[in-house]
Amino acid sequence: MAVAGSGGFVGRAEELARLLAALDQAEQGRPTMVLVAGDAGVGKTRLVAELAHQARQRRARVLVGGCLEVGDVGLPYVPVVAALRGFVVEADNRELLGAAAKGLPRLGRLLPELADESNAPASLGEGLEQLQLFDGVGSLLVRLSEQAPLVLVLEDLHWADASTRELVAFLHQTLRMGRLLLVATYRSDELQRRHPLWPWLAELGRRPGVARLELGPLRRAELAEHLAAVRGQRLSAAAVERIFARSEGNPFYAEELLAVGADHAEVALPRALGEVLLARVQVLSDAAQQVLRVAAVAGRRVSHQSLVAAARRPEAAVERGLREAVAAGLLVAEAASESYSFRHALLQEALYGDLLPSERVRLHASFAQLLEEDGGGAGASAAELAYHCLASHDLAGGLVASVQAATEAQVVHAPGERLRHLEQALSLWERVPEAARLTGMDRIDLVLGAAAAANDAGEVDRAVGLARQAIDEVDEHLDPLRTARAHERLAHYFRGGQEEDKLRLCRHAEQLVPRDPPTPLRARVTAALAQALANTQQREESRRWCQEAEAVNFCETG
Repeated sequence: MAVAGSGGFVGRAEELARLLAALDQAEQGRPTMVLVAGDAGVGKTRLVAELAHQARQRRARVLVGGCLEVGDVGLPYVPVVAALRGFVVEADNRELLGAAAKGLPRLGRLLPELADESNAPASLGEGLEQLQLFDGVGSLLVRLSEQAPLVLVLEDLHWADASTRELVAFLHQTLRMGRLLLVATYRSDELQRRHPLWPWLAELGRRPGVARLELGPLRRAELAEHLAAVRGQRLSAAAVERIFARSEGNPFYAEELLAVGADHAEVALPRALGEVLLARVQVLSDAAQQVLRVAAVAGRRVSHQSLVAAARRPEAAVERGLREAVAAGLLVAEAASESYSFRHALLQEALYGDLLPSERVRLHASFAQLLEEDGGGAGASAAELAYHCLASHDLAGGLVASVQAATEAQVVHAPGERLRHLEQALSLWERVPEAARLTGMDRIDLVLGAAAAANDAGEVDRAVGLARQAIDEVDEHLDPLRTARAHERLAHYFRGGQEEDKLRLCRHAEQLVPRDPPTPLRARVTAALAQALANTQQREESRRWCQEAEAVNFCETG
């Protein structure tokens, strides 16, 4: 993908090489056809533009025409006419085209300026007249390719009329000579099973000599280079990751997100982009649109069972909507997991943003209830439950689920996620009555757990701040042991260069924990004090505390 006006060309090296190889074949007198498919915004137009640029450098002639979004409503041959007219307006090409068209009947029906009154054909009947027109177009292209290789690009074939599709199929089937490369592009995400291009592609696919080229999204490194070309400077790794996650490598989506500042913060979906995405939904039936709205609240993926239950409609009606959404390429059915996922994350985001606030709350509450009833089965997680509880304004449920989600994250060694869930729980604590009873822990435990998670996640400053918060909130006289633990943890989180502060904290912690009976906390604080003394070169005293720590550990394990 490259940027318009940037002069660069990012990624797509393999795809471009395949198109240039097809041009090589055409230059040797073997007519070649390539179908380029890809989702909207993935870069089909820019790829064929680069092909056109390099073809012209190789002295080839390039004709480019595009279909209009009108379908089968009486505008036949639009891309072919546009390509020929574009060729005419280029310098010195009118006479060249006129000479090539001389003696070819029916071309005047496409372009009146090519009409040859001296050779007007007699009426042969509708079917034969169209065949004669097709043959005239093919002969014209072959004649033009005699002086220089010819590249004919027809864009957006998913909007082509029936006659254009028939003409392209005819050209492929009948042209056996000429230095001609025909490249046609279409949107693969537009093709549901009732789309008229679907059977056309299936028929063409059975014929030899048709190359298929499917454009996928850009990889992360390619998108970073693309965005750097757009912005004029490289973006930070975090900014690239943020845009890559939302755009999934689609260059157009990424550019729209960059334009509204998504490189700096989590911004709302651009209105124009949202309208583009929602336009594909609005042509579906009410049943399909309702299914998609419910699925959008579930998130990127939803199980069949949950979707039916949350929709609160008969399963047969939900299935009809699902079938339409899948056929339209908006949802992808996953047989193994009996679930559905959005083809693109931004579509889910656009649908979610289009919901009424009351719809969101009601549907989130439905999904939260389903997850609670499921009891964590079928791959459900406490993090999902917390999300739906909070979105439906169930603060108590959100608090409990957040604490459980932190535990689940700890089990799988994900400290960053554990920290996020614990901080979310802390933000809810004062707003939920009887929070300690609901969660089975008090606020100090929560703060110290968050501090440990922050430290494990590499956020040392955050760990220090949370440990200081625990010290400020705990009552030393009522709870000396947890006060000692908070002091020991703060000393542990301090960086190098703060040795005196560490020593002060460790001495205070040791004074708060009794020698008898021996406990793991006593072992921890004495070991920490020994280390702090060693770091300040007080080795003799350090050795004594180290011996006590070892003795306490021996008592605990022996």
